[in-house]
Amino acid sequence: MSEPNYIDRREHPREPTNLRARVFYGQGMAHWADCTIVDLSKGGARLQISSIYPLPSRFVLLQLLGGMVYDVRVRWRRGDMTGVSFDAQTQIETSQEERLAIVHKAWSALKAA
Repeated sequence: MSEPNYIDRREHPREPTNLRARVFYGQGMAHWADCTIVDLSKGGARLQISSIYPLPSRFVLLQLLGGMVYDVRVRWRRGDMTGVSFDAQTQIETSQEERLAIVHKAWSALKAA
C-alpha cells in the first residue's frame, strides 16, 4: 500500500503547542469559549474547541500565556478541531482598542487567578 501524496500548503511551519486560550465573538464580544491551541505558526493555528460552539467565520483568539490577541478567520472545522489563519495580532497588555476592552478585562482576571 502506498502512502497518500500529501502536500503541505502552509506558508509557515507549524509548531506543536499546548496553550490555553479563549475565543471571543458576537456583539460586544459577549460570547466566549475556552480552547487549546494545539499548534501554532506565524500565519495561523489549530484549535481544539468543542464542536458545540457555533463559531462565526471570524473571531478573536486570546492566547492566555503572554496575552497575544489574534484576529482570526476559520479555514476549516472538523469535529473539535478548527484551523484558523491570522488577519492581525495585538499585545493585549498595551492595546487601547475599545473593541478589545472585554478581552483585556478577561485576560487580567485570568492571569491573576
